[in-house]
Amino acid sequence: MIVIPAIDVQEGRVVRLLRGDPRLATPYGEDPVAAARRFEREGASILHVVDLDAALGSGSNRKAIEAVCSSVDIPVQVGGGLRSLEAIDDVLASGAARAVVGSAAVWSSGSVADAVGRWDGRIVVAVDVRDDRVAVRGWKEEGPPVDRLLPKLEEAGVPRYLVTSVAVDGTMEGPDLALYGRILEATERPVIASGGVRSVEHLRALAETGVEAVVVGRALYEGELSLSDALEAVAS
Repeated sequence: MIVIPAIDVQEGRVVRLLRGDPRLATPYGEDPVAAARRFEREGASILHVVDLDAALGSGSNRKAIEAVCSSVDIPVQVGGGLRSLEAIDDVLASGAARAVVGSAAVWSSGSVADAVGRWDGRIVVAVDVRDDRVAVRGWKEEGPPVDRLLPKLEEAGVPRYLVTSVAVDGTMEGPDLALYGRILEATERPVIASGGVRSVEHLRALAETGVEAVVVGRALYEGELSLSDALEAVAS
């Protein structure tokens, strides 16, 4: 299993939200590039970067994210506000290795098929789950039940999923293992888990589910979990 450090950018700063609520943002630094370089030095093989302002429709951190992509030699997957083919094209052209598509996938599985047809494995579809329904548009709106959406995404040929349990995101209370079990039963595509990780025990439990990777954020920033310990845990 791969451990992917998260860098969420809001108004140019590195922050972490609690359950996706922008009113509950904790800042962890003014420089996303410094965070990216730190994680690369510590052994990360890929980074997960989110433009929170674009996701929420309140602005853009495009230049900061472009700077992150150009400052490291490891791949960067980028999400946040990618709701059109043009937006996906722009972020991939600016240096991102993967584009994470969320709301666009929920509202139109046809657009996902178009994106996959154009960029294939560089597309990741985010399935953000709250109370068994998909949360969309920066988690501000409620989408369809996840069990109804997944078959449509499968038909669209989604190459990889990023699945977040909104209820535990940013809490460090432990990952929603039952959710990942359900998702993995419904697809043979790789699944990236996100939300709730605090310890190596959490990582080992996730690895046993069969997820391909896990995004870790707050635990790394608050020193609850070091990246070196995380990488050692999943390697063993």
